[in-house]
This record gives sequence, structure tokens and C-alpha cells, in this order.
Amino acid sequence: MQPSRLHWKRGRTAEQAGGTCTVEWIGCDEGGKPIARVVRIMGPLYADWRRYLAVALDREARIIELRPPAPEGAEWLAYVGNRVVGRAAWPLQAVRRVEAALAMM
Repeated sequence: MQPSRLHWKRGRTAEQAGGTCTVEWIGCDEGGKPIARVVRIMGPLYADWRRYLAVALDREARIIELRPPAPEGAEWLAYVGNRVVGRAAWPLQAVRRVEAALAMM
């Protein structure tokens, strides 16, 4: 029996000099339930002399985005659930890492 494939859709986008770019891809199962994500690391952030590695995305700080410094050429994180299963230089490489991790489960 062949495992079911994830259906990928665009998630969040960010404004850049040339327009908008996708910074998150969401992998859903056949029923539309999110299973995995591929997220671009957009940090770390610097303000004055401080370096921020985690940024609150809402006023109550319930949603936190982790922004670790990415090694050269590995700015995409691959998640299955809430676990990081790999890093990649390109979104499609991160998608393949997610699929490989799901095949091992």
C-alpha cells in the first residue's frame, strides 16, 4: 500500500523589494488537516545592541516565532507537527525532508 501524499498550499507571505514572497508552506492530508509545515527563517532581528531570537507575534505573546540564526544556505525549516525534521536551502528540498520523515514514521 502506498502512503498518502500531502497536499501543499501557501501559508504566510512577506513583503520584499520585488513584491510578496511565500514564507510558509502547509502540508495537509486528504481530509485537509495540517500535518506539516515548511517555514523560512526570517531572522534573527537586531535592534540597537540587542539580538532577538524569538519574537512575539501577538500582544499577549501567545504566538512566538523562533528565529535562530540559519547556517549558510539552510534558511528553510521542515516541521512535522511541532518537531523540526530538517533544514534546507530551498522550499522543495524541505518538502522532501518532510516526506522522508513521514515515510520513516
